[in-house]
Amino acid sequence: MLVELEQLLRKNFRMVKNELRNYTGKYLNSTEFIVLKVIDENGPLKASDISKTIEVSASHITAITDSLVEKGFITRKRSEVDRRRVELEITEKGKEMLKFAAELKSEYFQKKFSHFTNEELQTFIQLLKKLNTPCDHSVDSEK
Repeated sequence: MLVELEQLLRKNFRMVKNELRNYTGKYLNSTEFIVLKVIDENGPLKASDISKTIEVSASHITAITDSLVEKGFITRKRSEVDRRRVELEITEKGKEMLKFAAELKSEYFQKKFSHFTNEELQTFIQLLKKLNTPCDHSVDSEK
């Protein structure tokens, strides 16, 4: 039973990830969306702060922020407090794209779960919350 559960979790994760990519990918990829959201929620940030927040490498953040700058969604500015520090700030265009992409994601999930009853959704939410609790990852050496 657990093997089937693992297979279904992997299959559904991949499916949702791919469907979302197809739904929103021509505008923003998932990491670009997350970076825009982090900057929007926290104000101007250093790339290293974003890297730590979303737990990706500094080189990956550089590639993502380069793309976002090129698209006009963020800017790089010297800090007024410390001129050595470069901060990333969301632009109006970036805020508009973030709002648009969030609406697309919301629309996707509304369609995805439209065939669920409210009771099924509540049960699903409760099960996901229960699944989200950490487990002990240590390996029993006596096995």
